[in-house]
Order: sequence, then structure tokens, then C-alpha cells
Amino acid sequence: MNTTSRPMRPMRSLEDRSRRRRQRFTEDKLVKIRTEHNNSGAFKTIFAAAFILVQLGIIVGLSTLPALALWWYLIILVVISIFTALSVLSSHRNNQAKAVWVLFILVFFFGGFVIYFMSNDKYMYARPRRRHRDIFARSRRFMTESNASGGSETMRGMCSYLRRAGNFASYNNVRLKYYPSGAQLFDSVVEQLKGAEHFVFIEYYAVADGVLLNRIWDVLRQKLKERVDVRIIYDDVGSRVFSRGMRREMTEAGAQVRVFNRLISRFTFAMNYRDHRKIIIIDGKIAFTGGSNIADEYVNEKHMHGYWKDTGLMMEGEAVDAMTLFFLRQWEFITGEAFDYSPYFNRYERVQNPYIVVPYVDGPEYELTICKSVFESVIYSARERLYIMTPYFIPDDSVVHALVNKALSGVDVRIILPSVPDKYYVYLVTRDNAEKLIKYGVKIYYLKDSFVHSKLVVTESCAVVGTANFDMRSFYQQFENAVLTNDRSVVEEVSADFERTFPDCDNPRSASKNGLLRTVAIALLRFVSPLM
Repeated sequence: MNTTSRPMRPMRSLEDRSRRRRQRFTEDKLVKIRTEHNNSGAFKTIFAAAFILVQLGIIVGLSTLPALALWWYLIILVVISIFTALSVLSSHRNNQAKAVWVLFILVFFFGGFVIYFMSNDKYMYARPRRRHRDIFARSRRFMTESNASGGSETMRGMCSYLRRAGNFASYNNVRLKYYPSGAQLFDSVVEQLKGAEHFVFIEYYAVADGVLLNRIWDVLRQKLKERVDVRIIYDDVGSRVFSRGMRREMTEAGAQVRVFNRLISRFTFAMNYRDHRKIIIIDGKIAFTGGSNIADEYVNEKHMHGYWKDTGLMMEGEAVDAMTLFFLRQWEFITGEAFDYSPYFNRYERVQNPYIVVPYVDGPEYELTICKSVFESVIYSARERLYIMTPYFIPDDSVVHALVNKALSGVDVRIILPSVPDKYYVYLVTRDNAEKLIKYGVKIYYLKDSFVHSKLVVTESCAVVGTANFDMRSFYQQFENAVLTNDRSVVEEVSADFERTFPDCDNPRSASKNGLLRTVAIALLRFVSPLM
């Protein structure tokens, strides 16, 4: 990809362009929804999926054929399947996933247990987990001791949990800025990148060729000429339209570009672990995170699923070191090369702020479900209001019970979801799960003609802004990151964003009535929803 040959375009901000598109949506009451995929990326995914299915067929076939000829082998398979089912019941998986696996193993007794053990992270992710532990041990000295003071007893309890669960420090003296749209977030990113002097670290689930990436790359290319250290991590599944030509151009210019968990044609459950984090760090002074990826739909330069609603956060101060540590650990895990982290720390500018900020991450390298636990703690901390914005709503029973309990106790519980789906099969289960809560007093909102991609939770006293969805993948499988804070300005800005969004939503008063086919489809999807 030769960026020097691109025609010059007026340098309107991404937010201005996004606002113009939003106005056209409002005036015309029309959403242009079109599919804009990269053919090579789609072919790569289909090719890999086909090979995986062939391998699964071989596994099942090798287990089934002897059973057809030898009755005693059939009995052995049944016995093994029963013991595997008992093993599932005694595992630490959530109860819904246990039920799915037990039924699968017993119905497909001739090979289901093989697939279960091949997909069990206890066995299949053991070596990577040991690598994570080694990296954690080598980088332990860069973890900051928690020095935050103040906050409510509930907030201090959440800080204590994060410290003990993952050694995440809590900080005062951190300045945060909330962005109610992806366009505003990346306008700020581009401006801050222009001031980079030493290093830029970027870790994103989705990176895609287009207007947004070109604007970022125009700045980074100049920074590379100034000998700024530029490192980029992208996920191979999320970044299907990050072209080889663009990656080659970046590498030739001096950027270090690394792929996380390359999509290959080999059956392994590790393929299901994706790096869903969104992190940008500039000189150890500024960090960005939030729901937005580096792709044009996130700033409404293209419309794949209606108008795109997303959010983000900028951080300055001590807590930037925590974000830097998260990135460097992931970089070492991907490259397999140990190196000195020292040059990248203690570069932040001192600021004064009495509120608490806790950056944290989650993923297979941790034993506990950290993002899920923080969500539950925030839900239970609500006394007056609890607002949630998420693209997917496929929680387990404990989260559902927490929401129901809060609504029944008189807390104003509201959930904003998209009205335009990106994955229809997930959307069916999302709507069904959400609307079942209406009878308990939970208010459900669908943002009109839009896809909601924000991942927000806010109460009257604290907020969480990050990358984790309310679904099983974010809770149990993916690498995620988020920020918990009781910063009054952020809590008020996030709450105000919700209040501005509610009038643009449909608010059903009861659950939708489903026809027979839809009911059957939802029932089948619900069976596998714990694995979504």
C-alpha cells in the first residue's frame, strides 16, 4: 500500500465527519447498511474453519469406526464419557457451560470427550499459562504498590479485590478524560501522537485499512523518522482487513508489528482466546482505552451496522505506568523475548486528583474472572441508579441475579443495547436475555438505527470504562482491559452521555412475542450461549 499516492483530503476532524453523518441519519430516518469486507480476510477465515471442521471429522471418525465393529469398545466409550461428565461437573466452569458440556459429552459419547479435553484450557493452555507466570515474576518489580486513599468503603473493597486478584494497583493523582464517541477519542489520539518523542505502544483487537488508520499512520510514519519506538500488537481474527501491504509498509518504515494468536488451520481451543484489549500509550505520559477499535466503522467513516456508538477514555498521571506494564507483558508473551522494561517507566507527569483510578486487565493468564467480578461488585454497589451500555448481553446466572436484585430493591437499572445487530444469532439471544428482565423492573433501551459498541457501567458513585462485554467470551476467554474509577467528573460525564442517549432509544414495556420458528431458534442458540 503506497500511502504517498493517496489524494489530499480536507483535514476535517473525525468528530465533525461523524456528526454530519449522524445528522443525515436523523433527518432522513434512513440507515444505509452495507457489507464492506476484505475478501482475502474472509477467505482466510473460511479456509481455516474448513480445515478445522475436517480435523474434527477425523477425530470423531477415529473414535466412531472402532465402536461400530467392537461392542466392548463401545462400552469403554460410554464409561469414559460418564467419567468425563463427572469431571466437568466438578470443574470450576460456570454452571451454564457445565450443562452444555455434560449434554454434549453424553449425547456424542463416541467422541465428545475427546473434543472436551482438547478444548479444556487446563490442559491446552498450560504451557502459555506457565509463560505468563514467568513474565509476571520477571516484571514484578515494576508493579506499583497501591497508594490510593479516600473513597467509600465499597470502593476500597473493590480496590482490595483487584489488588489481591491480579496485583492491580489503585491510584490517586490521575487525570481522566471521557469521550462519548469514537471519533472524539481518535481525534485526541491523533493530536497526542504528534507530540510523541520516545515511544508509542498500540494494542488493539481490530486494526483495519481505511481513513482512520491512514490518519494515525501519517503521524506514526513521521515519528519513526524522528526515531520514536513504535510497537503495534493486533489480533489476527479481529484484524482481518489489516492488509499485508499496510503491515509491510509499517515494518519497512521501522515499526515493530506483531500478531496475537495467528489464525491457523489447526484445531485447538487456544484459537478461541483473542486479544480484545484496546490500549495506546504515548511516552509513558498518556494512555487511551475504551471500546473503539482502529477501523472506520468506529468513527462512522463507513456504516456496516447503522450509526456506530462507541466511547473511550484518556489517562494521564501515575496510572499510565500500569497500562505500560500491561502492554509490555503482552509484547514479551507474543515475541518470546525477555527485555528490560526500565526505560519505559516513571515518565508520567505529576497531576493532583483525590479520586481513585484502577486500571486492570483480564484473560487466561489469571485464575479468576476479574472483569465479571468487578461488574458484579459495581452492580451490588449501586444505591440509586445503575446504567449499562453493551453490544452483547449474554451473562451467566450470577450477573442476572445481581441485576434482578437491584431492580427489585428500587435501584433504577437501565441497559442500552443496539437496535441493529452485527451478529444476528448473538443478537437474538441478547434481546431475549435482556427482555426477560423487564418484568423485574429493569428498563431496556434499543438505540435507534444504531449499533452500540460501548462497554460502560456507571452508578451514582463509580464507573467502569473498558473493553469487556456482558458475555461469556469477555468473562471467561478473551484478554480484556478496563478502568474502574470514582472520579466525580468521569461519573458525571458518563451519566450525562447515558441521559443524552436515552431519548434516542426505543424502550419496550414488555418482552417481545416470538413466533414458533424464532422461539425454536432462540432455544437452540440458548443451548450454546454459555460458549458464545
